[in-house]
Amino acid sequence: MRFIMSWLAAALASVMFAAASFAATPWSESGLPVTGNVTVPSGQSIVMDTSVSLTSLTVNGELLCGNQSINLSAEWIMVHGRFVCGTAQARYTKKLQITLKGSNQNLDHMGMGTKFLGAMGGGEIELHGEERKSWTRLGATANKGRSMITLQQAMPWHVGDKIVLTSTDFHFDHGEERTITNISGTSVTLDAPLAYTHYCGTTSSGGKSIQECGEIGLVTRNIVIRGDLSSETSAFGGHMMIMAGSSAKIDGVQFMHMGQKGRVARYPFHWHLTGDASGQYIDNSSIVHSFNRFLSIHGTHNTRVAGNFAYDTIGHGYYMEDGIEKGNVIQDNLGALVRNAPDAKPTPSDKQASVFWITNPDNTVRRNVAAGSEHSGFWLGFPDHPIGLSATTSVWPRRTPLKEFSGNVSHSNNAHGLFVDGAEDANRNTQTTWYEPRQNPADAKSAIVPPVFDSFTAYKNRSEGIWMRGFSRPVIQSPRLANNFIGAYFASLSGEPGYIQDGLVVGETANKGNPDSWETRGLDGRELPRPWDAKASIRGLEFYDGPMVVKRTRFLNFTSNTQRKSGALTNLSPNPFWISSRNAVSEASFSNANKVWVDPLTPRNDGDAFSVFRDLDGSVTGIKNRMVVPPNPVLLTSSCTRMTSWNAYVCPNTYVGVQIKTAASADLSGTVLVRDDGKQRSLGSPEQYKGNLHVNILASRRHHLKLPIAAPKRIEFVRYELAGKAALLSLDYPTSNFTFKLWGSQPVAKASSLSSLSSGDTKYYYDAGAKRLYLRLVSNDGGWKGYELLRP
Repeated sequence: MRFIMSWLAAALASVMFAAASFAATPWSESGLPVTGNVTVPSGQSIVMDTSVSLTSLTVNGELLCGNQSINLSAEWIMVHGRFVCGTAQARYTKKLQITLKGSNQNLDHMGMGTKFLGAMGGGEIELHGEERKSWTRLGATANKGRSMITLQQAMPWHVGDKIVLTSTDFHFDHGEERTITNISGTSVTLDAPLAYTHYCGTTSSGGKSIQECGEIGLVTRNIVIRGDLSSETSAFGGHMMIMAGSSAKIDGVQFMHMGQKGRVARYPFHWHLTGDASGQYIDNSSIVHSFNRFLSIHGTHNTRVAGNFAYDTIGHGYYMEDGIEKGNVIQDNLGALVRNAPDAKPTPSDKQASVFWITNPDNTVRRNVAAGSEHSGFWLGFPDHPIGLSATTSVWPRRTPLKEFSGNVSHSNNAHGLFVDGAEDANRNTQTTWYEPRQNPADAKSAIVPPVFDSFTAYKNRSEGIWMRGFSRPVIQSPRLANNFIGAYFASLSGEPGYIQDGLVVGETANKGNPDSWETRGLDGRELPRPWDAKASIRGLEFYDGPMVVKRTRFLNFTSNTQRKSGALTNLSPNPFWISSRNAVSEASFSNANKVWVDPLTPRNDGDAFSVFRDLDGSVTGIKNRMVVPPNPVLLTSSCTRMTSWNAYVCPNTYVGVQIKTAASADLSGTVLVRDDGKQRSLGSPEQYKGNLHVNILASRRHHLKLPIAAPKRIEFVRYELAGKAALLSLDYPTSNFTFKLWGSQPVAKASSLSSLSSGDTKYYYDAGAKRLYLRLVSNDGGWKGYELLRP
């Protein structure tokens, strides 16, 4: 028996030493000290067979794990050679704990600061712990006060493992940490009762379904890299950094108390300007209680980040830094409890933290879960050009086609589930941005490549499930949206529409959440997305800017009650900005749903008052090509039908859009739009754009603009959409000494009489006696046409 055991030990040792490039020597026999500053010389291979507490460790040769459990602590560890603890073929199954220690935040070794595990100059770090699947989902609701949970599948987890149950409500911080005390198949017993209910349920309608089942992440790994105990109070943890020419292959590692709060380039794990990192990865690992993000891909391409679980950090979680990063595969990861950085460090955008921060669309982002952020789940902010250390004008992230964004889930975020907007400028301040992917990103006139966001699920987000801004004609394919304040809407699209299609949008499900004691609750006891405004209506898909087209989408459970209103289709409110006259719906279906709800109009918000959409096939109104319009008298005619439960009207009319713009210093708020039969509406913006007006008006009906100020010397009129349809406007104008021309120089034709404005192309007529200018504005191709009215 003794011979057999000796043979097994030798065999295992030979497997572990197989990673060595040359003869390996145990540390205990190498003559290397176990304290102080230690260097593993080039040409030597050292097997850790004893625990050591060092000041520093430099690996110029090879450092390997043997068949023992080891504690390795140091202020810093630099790998120029190889550090291998398990390979993909021969995993390390004992316990390795690397503790990065120290409290002097002013130290800087080789540009990496201190408390680091780093690789530079060709260094290789390869750590493969036991095979551990990082996360799964609940198989049934785990009720508050219970100590047993059910998983969707049996997991190879162990008694004593630490796990986290993510929030499934509107509170991003309702995740709970527990220790497993017993496992029986899919039943797991916890060491303490749950403080919150963690929901699991599927809502189905019309052959479509959405699953809301909380995730459970596994913290425990047999290889642990952690900051020392002082990190917990100082927020100055350890960090791992891979430099250019070096490599990392990480699988089955736990990172704990890592990251250095507010410091650039000091994250739990970080590829730093590595360039092409093909073959490198961090998989199936956990990152918990971080002080600065989860991991960063910086100036690095073609890595894999897969199957990881990350919980509790400050600032963005999974982070792409400069916008140059491409070819990376981010898949099957779970992130939760991402908190805003209170002091806007390391970058200003960290003050609005996201679980996934993606700055270049040329990456694969699929099957990830964002399960609780103080701001957004997925934030896709594409800069015009890469910034920071990767700054160049030859790369165009904002005009780069979307490689893949599919199967992702986002819930329990304080703001947005998916936010496509707000890229950083050169100073890393976020700014409003329009995503417009082009066939040739360097050519702003090349063909648009519509991005497809496929099979995205969003639930329990306090603002929008999806916010999308761009000139890109996006396609939201097969979304599943439930229990969001607003399901989705598009902002600032070009003349061609974006689509939301083949989706399921649910107002409220059986997931009632965990309202805090201070919160106003729904009539059935559920938490509300905005408890500070319990009367706020619950809305499905919201029209704004546009054009946005909703196709083949199912709506469920949008019911108004005495506390608040609800509607499957609606418009942004309040809204001071323009809204397309080509927003449309087709092949919609409804179950237990008020089809439309329009909030009461707010004073001087043109977007509210002139929001219209077309029912292309009658699936909303029952009549093909009917328009749904708000209760704005300028939009209504005797042929319109009032829909009381919608607070809207159904009309057979055609509406055309016009913008009226003048100098920013001018204030057109208070302009009154008067239709030819006397119906009128006060216009204007309460926002910073007081020199702009935005209206959709009845085609071929005359409307007069009663300006609150003398007619400015320069006024622009922008006509858009609906080819061949005319917008007829007039305004009081003091002189015939003016020019009216297209943007540029081409003059507009002058009509011989007022009656001649009833047909033809764009033209004008000036009544000198009445000092009134009449305009006929037409867009023959349905595109944007801009005109300038100028006087001395």
